[in-house]
Amino acid sequence: MLLHHYPMSPYSEKIRLMFGYTGTAWQGVISPEMPPRPNLDPVLAGYRRIPVAQDGADFFCDSRLISAELAERSGQLALDPGNCDESALGLQDGLEKEVFWACVTSIPGSQIIKQLVRNISIVGAYRFIKDRAGVARKATVKPMAPKEARLIFRRHLEGLERYLSAGDDFLGGGSPNYLDFAAYHTLWFQTVVGERPQPEGVPAVLAWYARMGEIGHGEHTEISGQQALALLDASEPRPVPAGRTAHGRVGEPVSIGPNDYALEATEGILVGADAGRWTIARDTERGRVHVHFPVEGFELQFA
Repeated sequence: MLLHHYPMSPYSEKIRLMFGYTGTAWQGVISPEMPPRPNLDPVLAGYRRIPVAQDGADFFCDSRLISAELAERSGQLALDPGNCDESALGLQDGLEKEVFWACVTSIPGSQIIKQLVRNISIVGAYRFIKDRAGVARKATVKPMAPKEARLIFRRHLEGLERYLSAGDDFLGGGSPNYLDFAAYHTLWFQTVVGERPQPEGVPAVLAWYARMGEIGHGEHTEISGQQALALLDASEPRPVPAGRTAHGRVGEPVSIGPNDYALEATEGILVGADAGRWTIARDTERGRVHVHFPVEGFELQFA
């Protein structure tokens, strides 16, 4: 599997660590932090989030769907967010939404700018901030104040501390599950990208965080965007399972995009659907591709 990612992306870190945990050898393409993205724009023509996973002519959008795909391929089914039990569903939803935004918003803006300048230059930092301001104006999620964000993230850490103090090494018990990776990447963003001091008063959380970090990213190589497109040129989309082609509106033109932020949608022909994912076909200059989206957090519109 190939991952389009960039170093500062927290959701990419979640998937990079999952590759390491499952022992999956993978290739990476360093993607620009913001559009235009020559490695993806010819294929997705709209969708702008990172990471995106690629397997030949199949593209998987959103880290939750990538997690489910990796879980199936590796046999580590606990990494599929759809396999969380009912008691964990609320925590999962919070990790992907409120906790993530609290993590990002609680980091001082000056520190984010410092990291951007260090990684992508002064001009790049200016472009990034302008780009994200445009995303925020269109977003449907309510922004939170930094003080509120710090309180929310602290309560999140204290909740993890109570859970982990019960004796298990991981949120999944004796071994990690999806929740461990979803919780890890927010604290990683705080400490690695935000360069915030490690939180005090949560020793079980810090021990867990160290155990998770020790997993690493596994065996991987970085390739260029052109090499990734060459893999597409030599491939055809995998067949859609028969059980996913029974949807009454398969064959119709649709657009699919996120429903909270970065709302840009991708258009194509619906070729597969079930309770967990949608698949559309797109005919591009590089040939036909299948683009896969999760149902959760996304909106499908018929033309």
